[in-house]
Amino acid sequence: MFLLFAVGAAASTERVISPLKEARSAPDFELPDLQGEMHRLADYRGRYLMVNFWAVWCSPCRREMPSMQSLYQQLGGERFELLAIHVGPSSDSARGYAQQMGLTFPILVDEEMDLGSWQVPGLPSTFILDPLGRIIAKAVGERNWEDGKVLEQLEQLIAPR
Repeated sequence: MFLLFAVGAAASTERVISPLKEARSAPDFELPDLQGEMHRLADYRGRYLMVNFWAVWCSPCRREMPSMQSLYQQLGGERFELLAIHVGPSSDSARGYAQQMGLTFPILVDEEMDLGSWQVPGLPSTFILDPLGRIIAKAVGERNWEDGKVLEQLEQLIAPR
C-alpha cells in the first residue's frame, strides 16, 4: 500500500532544489486536467518541465501554490512549463481551489494515486525534468518558489546549454 503524507516543514531559504547525481527517465503518464483534456508527459518534450504532486487536503501544498503561480507567470513559456498533479479523488475540490487562487498553470488529476513509479515520498513533491523527459532535480516538501535562492537555482537548472 502506498502511503502519502504531507511534508510539513516550513518553507525557507535553506530549502532548495536537490539536483540528482544522475538524470533518470520520468515515468510517462496520461492524465486529465481539471477541464477533462488529456495530457501526456510526451506532450512536453523539448521543454524543461516542473511537475508538482499535491492535494487539496495538504496544507503545505496549498501554502506553496501562490508562489508557484508567480513562478509560472515569470518563467512559463516556450522553454519552461509547470504542471501540478492533484492526487486523489477530489477533482471538484481542486477545481474550486484553483479558481479561488487564480491558478493558471495546468492542473492534472490522478484519482488512482499511481505515484509509485515517480517515487513520491510525500506531498508536496516537485520534480524538474529536462527537455528529454529526464528527472534532473527534485524538491520534497513545501518551497517558496519566489525565494531568491530557489529561483536562482531553478534558473540555473533550465539555462540554455
